[in-house]
Amino acid sequence: MQNQSSAFRTWHRWLSLVVGVQMLIWAVSGAYMVFVKLPFIHGEHLTQEVDGVLHNPTAGVRIADVIATYPDAYDVKIVNRTIHGERQDVAQVHSGSDKFLVNLNTLAPIQLAASDIRTLAMEYYKKGDNPITNVELLTENPPTELSETHLPIWRVDFDDFGNTSLYLHQATGEMTVRRHDFWRGFDIMWMLHIMDYEDRVDITTWWLRAFIFGTFLFAFTGSILVVQTLRSNRRKPI
Repeated sequence: MQNQSSAFRTWHRWLSLVVGVQMLIWAVSGAYMVFVKLPFIHGEHLTQEVDGVLHNPTAGVRIADVIATYPDAYDVKIVNRTIHGERQDVAQVHSGSDKFLVNLNTLAPIQLAASDIRTLAMEYYKKGDNPITNVELLTENPPTELSETHLPIWRVDFDDFGNTSLYLHQATGEMTVRRHDFWRGFDIMWMLHIMDYEDRVDITTWWLRAFIFGTFLFAFTGSILVVQTLRSNRRKPI
């Protein structure tokens, strides 16, 4: 009986070393994800809507002409957006897997430059006059905070408390993704919590399963030791 208790105690000690750190990580990462609200993590407080009221209320009549020019289009809407330094009514067109802007006068696609993206980013951003430190068109090798499916996309970095990065659609300038340090911290906590250290999306990794099994084994050996201790105390003479 003493040998059996000693074996359980050895297992329990080693398991406490192996799973103890991960249990602490689960507790800390879980607390972060619970107490920091998702709307804040998603950066909803960082941006605002920028499309304005249409200058020409009859601009919608040009939709038929846009569709005739781009017959593969399945969604066309008229928006008022700052392009080339001025507010313009333009058509936003979805055609196949593409999305782009069209000049309502010439019906030609509009190409956005870095200066256009800078202006739009400043309009989207609503946390004061913090300066822009970088405007970059990403076409490959995105940072870990961004899915490759979003490429190509414009990245605009701000010099603020959270090191905010706004990602704007490459062809339309629409707000697509917001990132800041609290989101990045959340992403790290999520990675540690699910133990997927590469893609950070798999909640059934073998690492996670192994440590869950180890945690149950740790609890089981601890329970056995408690029962054995109680039985041993009862047998001691008074």
